[in-house]
Amino acid sequence: MKKKENIEKFDWELLAKQVSDESNSQEKLKVKDWLSQSDNNRKKLEQTKKMLNKIDTYYQAKKFNTNLAWINVHAQISPSKEKSIQHKKKRKEAIAQFYKYAAIVVVALLLGSIGYLIGFRNQNPAVYNEIISAENQVLKEYVLPDGSVVALNSNSKLLFPRKFKGNIREVTIIGEAFFDVKPNPEKPFLINAGDAQIKVLGTSFNVCAYPGTETIEVTVKTGKVQVISKHTDLITENREVFLTPGEKGTLFSENHLLEKSVNTDPNFLAWKTHDLIFNEVPLIEVVRSLEKAYHIEIDLKEPELNDLLYEGHFDQKPIDFVLDVIRLTFNLDLSVDNELYTLSSRTNKQ
Repeated sequence: MKKKENIEKFDWELLAKQVSDESNSQEKLKVKDWLSQSDNNRKKLEQTKKMLNKIDTYYQAKKFNTNLAWINVHAQISPSKEKSIQHKKKRKEAIAQFYKYAAIVVVALLLGSIGYLIGFRNQNPAVYNEIISAENQVLKEYVLPDGSVVALNSNSKLLFPRKFKGNIREVTIIGEAFFDVKPNPEKPFLINAGDAQIKVLGTSFNVCAYPGTETIEVTVKTGKVQVISKHTDLITENREVFLTPGEKGTLFSENHLLEKSVNTDPNFLAWKTHDLIFNEVPLIEVVRSLEKAYHIEIDLKEPELNDLLYEGHFDQKPIDFVLDVIRLTFNLDLSVDNELYTLSSRTNKQ
């Protein structure tokens, strides 16, 4: 008897693979031979196919109810309670038949689940890559799937899909980045940066959108950029600005005001290029530019040092060289303690 059960179970496994289109040529021949043995076998195959079609329909409609499926299976193959009492032998056969169908349903559920998940992932293309730059680290060049190039300042994060789909190329920046967007008039490049959205066709520009800061800034180097505020309570003319080379758009976090202005900072890209230009600039502003470009701390010991005007140009020079030049220019003392640079006046020491 035990041998007979195993053979019977084996036949149903073959049948499950047949209706799921997973059987090989040898297994297909076995099933074909089994079907030729009786009309009852062929009916069982058709019943199984119908059940699987119903299961697949439920999945496609996203209304699959496993409890109802089991009830329907049981209703189709189990005899009534009265008949099972009167015909004990038939009841045992029905129970055995139920387990056979249950095995098919389980296979169908597994296959259907896999198909549903694959279908769901195809419908939801939001599979993103994440590029992160650590503290005091600059990622100078990263090529996006469309050929656009981005550089990340320290403590920044860029999120983008593995492949741009549809009619836009959309990314998200948290922190600061410089974009050199590959032109594609049919597929605009869209950047989400906090409460601002930047739309371009092909251009290069800098975006500074660190969380918790008072402003989001977009500075254009080449091409044309549209900056849009995501705050819908503003009137249309205050929600968007168009920027051309040399212009800057600033979105203020507190009042949601979006302003357009001329960029007066020649060092807005110094964090990437280490090319710094100072034209009669107060020393306190020189210090701020150096701190951002080299990711260091500089302390001007005496308040009167803040207003000293400095003029000079440093192209990819190490910070020690730059500070030493400034020290000599103003006859200052320079000291370093735990990566903190301090400039102090010699006059006060005398």
